[in-house]
Amino acid sequence: MTLNFITDTDTSESSSDGEETSNHSSVNEEASLEEDVVVDFNEQPVFDSSKEINYKIKYKQAFEEVIISNDVYILNLDAHKIGQSLRIATALSNFTCNIYDIDAGCKSIRVSLEHEKKIVDVKFGSSNTQLSSIVYTGSKDGTIKLWDLRKKEKCVSVFKDDTDAELKPLSCFDVSCDGRFLVAGTEVFKDDAFLLFWDIRTTNLLGGYWDTHQEDITQVKFHPTEDKTVISGSTDGIINLFDVTQTTEQDALQSSFNTNSSVANLRWFKNKNKDSIISCVTHTEDVQLWHITDSSPYSIIPRDTISSSMNVKPDLFSQIINCHQTDENGNIMLLVGNDNSRGEHLQSLDVINHGPELSPRSLFKNNKQIVRCSWYDYNHGIMVTGGEAGILNVWVPSDDENNSVDNTGKCTLKELPKVSLKNHSSKPY
Repeated sequence: MTLNFITDTDTSESSSDGEETSNHSSVNEEASLEEDVVVDFNEQPVFDSSKEINYKIKYKQAFEEVIISNDVYILNLDAHKIGQSLRIATALSNFTCNIYDIDAGCKSIRVSLEHEKKIVDVKFGSSNTQLSSIVYTGSKDGTIKLWDLRKKEKCVSVFKDDTDAELKPLSCFDVSCDGRFLVAGTEVFKDDAFLLFWDIRTTNLLGGYWDTHQEDITQVKFHPTEDKTVISGSTDGIINLFDVTQTTEQDALQSSFNTNSSVANLRWFKNKNKDSIISCVTHTEDVQLWHITDSSPYSIIPRDTISSSMNVKPDLFSQIINCHQTDENGNIMLLVGNDNSRGEHLQSLDVINHGPELSPRSLFKNNKQIVRCSWYDYNHGIMVTGGEAGILNVWVPSDDENNSVDNTGKCTLKELPKVSLKNHSSKPY
């Protein structure tokens, strides 16, 4: 891997062409103001119960727990299934990461990992030898920490760019599929937004790119099977595709895709022909699906279509939480909710015929919060969610129509405690 080498004098003279957008909610608020719609904010959304029969996969809660206190939010999470157990890492708004082992003994084991500023993401190790014991946390404090849960002193490595007196504020990161490399995106720092690369084995900074994005980098993702292919997305609306084996940033840039929006979330998928697909969720709550060989998205699913597909009236404030693959053929579902009340209307929608058509998939009944992050295992149908009330939920498929918690004595996850609720209408970050 050959990259531009960063020195303390390597900064571009160009500045951002547009106003910085630092979070998802502010863009949503601006978009809402631009819409010529009269909204009654006191009107509560109501689900059309006659449509419930169309939701083909039933779910129930298998685990629910409030994290620490009422003032703590779950900003990001990752999970790994180990036999009948589930290990979950949660990045919290109090700059800590909690690790949960939910096992056949219905026992939850907590480990707390700390940063000095907001944790922007959390990931388990990506190689077979790392999956359950290695955790990576990246933070706005400018560091990515590698934690080995098997050791007493759990932080075993720290990755940072110290070529400047001040550490660059990280906004996202990812781990290569072979577990050898890290990539991180930054907010705009001295007029540049950086992509930074490290060798995990040595913690050495390999170099970086700083000419291809003009605003904060919001997402960066290694390809799930090609360890030298990386995509990045930014509030400048551009998705860039890189081959990091090339000798210069200009040569490494293989394609640029203009979303004409602002990038909030990127995911890789493979369709039934094994072609690579990119899903992009924008800050205006639209979904775009891209072939990496095309200059425009092959499908755009607008927010209005998503809202109307939820069978909730009034169909306002739909919120796309994530895109998830549902099978080995690369079929995609959207996990969606709304920013109203306590987020009761959490559900998933299948993307039909490559979009924009959607069909009901699942209802997640008794959800008590606005959900902000999720993890899904399509082999077992397990969904993990976290959000603004600080509640961690594990959802499992069920034939039980009332979606009640399994209290039969064969429970494989911790018994549900009582939860406290918070009512938020916007993201807390």
